[in-house]
Amino acid sequence: MSEWLFTSDLHGQTSLYEQLVAVVAAHHPRAVLIGGDLCPHAGGADGPRHQRLFLEGFLVEFARRMREASSGLELLLMMGNDDWAANDDVLARHDGDLWRALHDRVLDVDGVRVAGLSWVPITPFGIKDWERWDDGADESPVRLDGFVSRGGSLTPHRFDPARRSPTIADALESLAARTLPKETVFVLHSPPHGTRCDMIGAQAHVGSRAIRSFADRHQPPLVLSGHIHESPRVSSSYRDMIGRTVAVNPGQFGSSRLCGVWFDPARVDETLRHTVYG
Repeated sequence: MSEWLFTSDLHGQTSLYEQLVAVVAAHHPRAVLIGGDLCPHAGGADGPRHQRLFLEGFLVEFARRMREASSGLELLLMMGNDDWAANDDVLARHDGDLWRALHDRVLDVDGVRVAGLSWVPITPFGIKDWERWDDGADESPVRLDGFVSRGGSLTPHRFDPARRSPTIADALESLAARTLPKETVFVLHSPPHGTRCDMIGAQAHVGSRAIRSFADRHQPPLVLSGHIHESPRVSSSYRDMIGRTVAVNPGQFGSSRLCGVWFDPARVDETLRHTVYG
């Protein structure tokens, strides 16, 4: 089985997308997985419109060029917490043509099941479209208020601590019911809590408890994440183990080079390597 490439958190940086096209043209991976935060950061009332222009213009053309660079390529992608969900229809419109949309789905690539979720625990940021309570247990997020864009216009939103649902844990169990977790690669924008993959500069762990618990119980072969850009530099590793599960966050911080990981899904532990750090 040929190798796959995973990256995340490109945030509309065209130089990183251009590097990805070049890598695909040179190495012809069977699949490229992009784990969220596709668009340039765009807050405020015009944010969704600015991101829509990026998706309908640059990202569509990028996907066409990826197909030209490697005709057999499977491109799987999803949004992250910095992408306005009002534009998810752009991903849906080209699903099955230019790419395969991964959020809340289980897809098959050459017999390998791939499941994806964009949800992250509540952040200090204002875009709340892809945030959820983590697992229903007590938590005290720094910022409960912000805006959601589903429906097409920005609407003020505030998470209610008295009603901690729906949760990321709920979404994970829904995915698990549609696949065999022990045989599935999970692409989850948030990293699992308490690992080398979820550390911010203050040395704190900010990943998802629900994802950590899910990996502990179900032991999927591989959990691919992003979201915490600096974690590999803070923890000195882009990977960790949760029992038999390999957890990965390639980061996207402190380097002008594309950060991602190569792997063969049939032999993850033997083949996993970083595009920058080796």
